Amino acid sequence: MIGLVNDTRNMISDLNRESPFMRIWGPVLNVPHVVGGLVFVAQPEAALVLVTAIFSVVVAAQIHKRSPFSRLTSLVHVVWLPLLPMLVDALAREGVKGVYGAWLAYVVVTMGISLVLDVRNIGLYAFTRNNRFETRSEGAHS
Repeated sequence: MIGLVNDTRNMISDLNRESPFMRIWGPVLNVPHVVGGLVFVAQPEAALVLVTAIFSVVVAAQIHKRSPFSRLTSLVHVVWLPLLPMLVDALAREGVKGVYGAWLAYVVVTMGISLVLDVRNIGLYAFTRNNRFETRSEGAHS
């Protein structure tokens, strides 16, 4: 368990140091998902967001440990594919009213954006030689 925590911490440190985009996007995506998941854990959707957010980061850290900055880390969000329609449905029922509704809206939007970025990353990985995220030390890769 300590190893998973250390691997996650190392990945976050590497990304923060080397990727200007991930330094911003990582916390914007993950922190509200986890915090909201904890705050609203009694709601089934929130509990699922919490579990998938933690699972995704831990698995991404294992990929990063073996292949630093690999675009394959985008595969970890595949677990969001069945979750996103459920969240959209919950948002339609709840509406964007109150803190829970606002959090649901935030999660739906950021999860949707992330999935679009993931499709791009997997496409780049599969069909080009651009298999790694940009890093400061290597320059930007498109």
